[in-house]
Amino acid sequence: MKPDTREIINEELWRSVVWLAIGLFGWSLILTSTDVLAASALTALGLPLLTAAVLAALMVGIRLATGLELKAKTEGSQLLWLIVGSVLGGFVVLYDVLVNGRGPLIILGYAVAVGFGVLIWRVARRQQSTV
Repeated sequence: MKPDTREIINEELWRSVVWLAIGLFGWSLILTSTDVLAASALTALGLPLLTAAVLAALMVGIRLATGLELKAKTEGSQLLWLIVGSVLGGFVVLYDVLVNGRGPLIILGYAVAVGFGVLIWRVARRQQSTV
């Protein structure tokens, strides 16, 4: 494993503490508000841990693929805010479906919107690199 890769993994493991906090907050709101998911030790701890693990792995993959820092006030900060906003928005959409009874089609719409946001980010990044 290259030192840069090790450093990226180390940084993202530390950042996963934030993902875990967001996951604990988001999943606790959902679990206490709906009967669709049973509130047990497995769901109360497992879902936030799974969320944090997936997001940490995603962040490592993005950083290795793009070479961006993904820190505030850097070139990758726009992508970082897109990811954070997408995660928070995902919890809102999931809450709307599971608690408020909204149709699951809204999840597809949200996924398309996030994909569109990533596309806009890529086009803007490409234009910045050619200037």
